[in-house]
Amino acid sequence: MNDVRALLLTDVADSTLLTEALGDATMAALWADHDRVARDLLPLHRGREIDKTDGMLLLFDRAEDALAYADAYHAALTRLTPPLLARAGLHVGPLTLRENPPADVARGAKPLEVDGLAKPVTARVMALARSGQTLMTAAAVAALPPEAAQPPLLGHWRFKGVSEPMALYQAGDGQASAPPDGDKAYAVVRVGERWLPVREIPNNLPQQATSFLGRERELDELHSALHAARLVTLLGMGGLGKTRLSLQVAAELLAEYPDGAWFLDLSPLSEPGLVVEEAARLLKVREEAGRPLLQTLCDQVRGRRLMLVIDNCEHLVAASAALAHALLRAAPELRIMASSRIALRVPGEHVYPVLPLPLPEAGSSAAVLAGSTAVRLFVDRARSHRPTFALTEVEAPHVADLVARLEGIPLALELAAARVRSLTVADINTRLKDRYKLLTGGSRVHQQRQQTLRALVDWSYDLLDANEQKLFCRLGVFVGGFDLATAEAVCGAEPLDPLDTLDLLDSLVEKSLVMLDTTGVETRYRMLDTLREYAREKLDQDPDGDGPATAGLHCQHFWAFARHARDGLQGPQQAEWVQRIEADLDNLRAAMALARSGGVDPLLAAKLPVALQGFWVMRGRLGEGRELVRGALALPAVQASEMASAHTLYVAAVLADAQGDPLEAQRLLETCLALRRGLQDDAGTAITLSTLSMARLATGQAETALTAQEEALTLLRAQGHHTGEAIALQQHGRILRHLGRDDEAIASAREALAMAQALANLELEGECACLLGALLQDAGDLEAAADALQRALVCGQDAGDRRNAALARAALGRLALARGDAAASQPLLAEAMQAFHAFEMRAEQVDTLEDHACLALALGRFDAAAALLGCAQAVRQATSLVRPPKLAAQVDEVAAALARQLGKAAYDAALAAGQALPLAEAVQRALNLPAA
Repeated sequence: MNDVRALLLTDVADSTLLTEALGDATMAALWADHDRVARDLLPLHRGREIDKTDGMLLLFDRAEDALAYADAYHAALTRLTPPLLARAGLHVGPLTLRENPPADVARGAKPLEVDGLAKPVTARVMALARSGQTLMTAAAVAALPPEAAQPPLLGHWRFKGVSEPMALYQAGDGQASAPPDGDKAYAVVRVGERWLPVREIPNNLPQQATSFLGRERELDELHSALHAARLVTLLGMGGLGKTRLSLQVAAELLAEYPDGAWFLDLSPLSEPGLVVEEAARLLKVREEAGRPLLQTLCDQVRGRRLMLVIDNCEHLVAASAALAHALLRAAPELRIMASSRIALRVPGEHVYPVLPLPLPEAGSSAAVLAGSTAVRLFVDRARSHRPTFALTEVEAPHVADLVARLEGIPLALELAAARVRSLTVADINTRLKDRYKLLTGGSRVHQQRQQTLRALVDWSYDLLDANEQKLFCRLGVFVGGFDLATAEAVCGAEPLDPLDTLDLLDSLVEKSLVMLDTTGVETRYRMLDTLREYAREKLDQDPDGDGPATAGLHCQHFWAFARHARDGLQGPQQAEWVQRIEADLDNLRAAMALARSGGVDPLLAAKLPVALQGFWVMRGRLGEGRELVRGALALPAVQASEMASAHTLYVAAVLADAQGDPLEAQRLLETCLALRRGLQDDAGTAITLSTLSMARLATGQAETALTAQEEALTLLRAQGHHTGEAIALQQHGRILRHLGRDDEAIASAREALAMAQALANLELEGECACLLGALLQDAGDLEAAADALQRALVCGQDAGDRRNAALARAALGRLALARGDAAASQPLLAEAMQAFHAFEMRAEQVDTLEDHACLALALGRFDAAAALLGCAQAVRQATSLVRPPKLAAQVDEVAAALARQLGKAAYDAALAAGQALPLAEAVQRALNLPAA
């Protein structure tokens, strides 16, 4: 019977090459996987299989079902090992369908056979598709429902033996990519009353040997830009693919320029006067006697609709700008697309920055990575060197690491891909420490500067003037970024003037050697690591010693910054200072590393991490902070100074205590206290006593803790040290809680909270509110406790104080358990536990393990609860950590309830099993409890 149906024909690309690379047996297994996934999708999309070869001929009642099947089919093939790519053609038209009787099917006939013109049309369309692409006819597009998205038109194509050209469209969300011309079909464009083959449009666009991947957004934006502006300049550093992108745009828009598209490469030229001569030669314009060649060239292009792609303008920017300006004035139908590191600054110019390829998120699966343009580019180029290369789950993390380290720079990715001939991706990552040695060996037909990464950056550097080169090299001292004021302070020394830094920096931004970052509140600048390493190498090689001098200025600047940050973290701008430190943390690390190496005053190796004490605590970076101050304590210069030793010992103790190491904290604080008493440093003595009281309290020495805290309070009040007094009052409340003096503890916490609010110190306010909430919960006032703990959480979040925010969530989770609401408690405790584990806060991890044991009891997971208690018990015994008596009594009640539920023998066995668990494993078990 005759009916109008949708036909979809698929074909696996490069199947012969894959068979040669993999072998017959492996390819047979891969074909079986292909057929399985292809057939499993058919019932989901209401399709029928008609025929099977290297692909399949499929029948659908509706075009939208066929289209949905094609998208799902392409996606499924990318998940095979190794991944496959297929091409597909979709057409809707009248068919003759014949159902064969069962007896014929049993003898090998197909259940359903298709005849009619629609079948060969579908085959012709499929044959034009590229790998991974589905092409559609106009009839197929017309058969889609009205609300369906209109697929992009890829032009009109004349097929051999078909009288009228056929419009082709691309299905799916991928980048629109027109098919290549061939013997059986070629692209045509209507000029007047006739169809002109696009391949007959005069052009010299180079044919590309590799596929163009990604940049879908850029292509769309450049298409729009060229319709709105007559000059579009692609700006970016070398290696980002500006040339390839401009050629792709020109090829896709070729049909719009019947008078031609011309590629003018200026890189071989060295003299400005040769620019017009080369353009005239390209357009076959001869010089006329007595007339400037540029005038003759303008006359020749007047009235013609053509595109000119001018590549590599940066070293001849003035001559390029003069040529573009003259041609645009003479020829209203002319479009120019230029690529440069510097804008041409011609009236009407549309500047389009070309950035590195976007990077996938850290930890992405192989399936997610397969959709990343940077990953796709690397994998595609790697396969050209090693056909069996595949993005497996094992290989995926190494590839993700590689593209991140190469920052999505296309040239760097292509050069790295060439190395898979002899190295694994993991080996390449290991050797990337010196990327300029590894990333060599590009195509021999490319210009020399494109064959190595170093040569490409050399090309950009050599185009800078002396002052630009000086600033570029000095900027290499920054790690992670910088702002204008910092650049002026660090890089503005002779022969530069700080007042000239802005103009020079703007020039480097314009030349794509420095990137502008406006995502934050303040404008910042940064360099790609590839460029920063090059700049730092140049700086260190400076014969006049500019490298050490600039590094010293960098270190001194960030020491001043750290001092301001220390004060800022104790005031109303706490959250702002946290973010400022985070933004410059890599610079601070570099300054500390320089001080440790002896490049500047070695005492800065102690002063810097000491000044950042509040930051290490608030942001949960305790391990890093401890390592830095521990290293500083070992320096002879620090050991020779009692004052420096005391400051460093104190911060080392604070961080040890925060990380759940109270015995080490006590040892350090006792030494620090002796030094400060000897120095008659009353303020330092008071603060040390106050902190020592907390280390003692953590190990159950409440009475001696109270003695130390009361002495601290007396000293702090005598000096009018309000912040220290508020901290001491809050800690005084904690000690009183341990001693069971609840009313006094609440009064102390309220007084501390009022002082913290008056000081506008969010971190301290959050700590005081959290303590007050716990005390109110002890007293049975659960509503007031909830209000205080919610305030503590808000303070932590507003201040960017991750530690106190986690403590507030843990306390809120504990409160929810007390109310019998396990469902509300579980996410709060889990989020707090994850933070404590990430921050290596051992005491809080153990506390929250016991809270999870209470939760497990409420969920009926008795064995799990006993194991968690066992691990917590073992850690407390090993570290001497104790809990307030009331909380300890609650844990004892949980243990007794578990013993009743399990029986003593089973409870003891589960408890013993938990005691043998590593803390990290117990944390994971707590987080894996079933949802309440």
